Amino acid sequence: MSIPRERLQQQTQQTARATLAGARQAGADAEVQADALQDRALEAQAEQAALLEASPLESQYSAAFAAQVEAKHDQAERIEDRLEDLIERQESRMQQAQAKQPGMLALPSTRAKWQQQMQQQQATLQRLHGRLETVREIKEGMGIHSPRIEELAARKLRAQEPELASEWADMREAQRRHEALQRKEEQEKKQAQDRERREQIERTGRGVRLGLSQAR
Repeated sequence: MSIPRERLQQQTQQTARATLAGARQAGADAEVQADALQDRALEAQAEQAALLEASPLESQYSAAFAAQVEAKHDQAERIEDRLEDLIERQESRMQQAQAKQPGMLALPSTRAKWQQQMQQQQATLQRLHGRLETVREIKEGMGIHSPRIEELAARKLRAQEPELASEWADMREAQRRHEALQRKEEQEKKQAQDRERREQIERTGRGVRLGLSQAR
């Protein structure tokens, strides 16, 4: 059965109005998204300019930090060498004391005194070994986010040059915000593309269904 001409014209007008309304809404949404992207682009440009201006600061901080790391490393090596020398001397003393162990005919008090001295010498050797392990851990070990020696160097730099360290921290925070903004923009761009594809599929599906209903 054919569709009356007047009814077909009404359906066509309704379809045209719906399409126009959808286009207007899509245009409005696009303008809102464009404004938001423009604002974020301006914000990103401002942060990028700040990062470029901070390049001399980065060089200054890197040089000062490298100097502190080298100084801490040299200090750790000097302490390590000194402790190794003290351990070697202490082991030599213990060998000498061991060679002077009282014989079977020695008085009990003499043997007790010698044993006490050996215990003291052994305790001193253990303390030196403990300090050496601590120094090596600082020199070669890892902290929470970076090597231990770099953490100590950063702490020393903050104490000696607080203004430089504060400016460096502010610059790093600006870098993190900039990177976070870039990730957010990429995510929103992908979401907008996915949404546009879904809307295109829905519009195509509505057009097909409308064409089929008009053909009945």
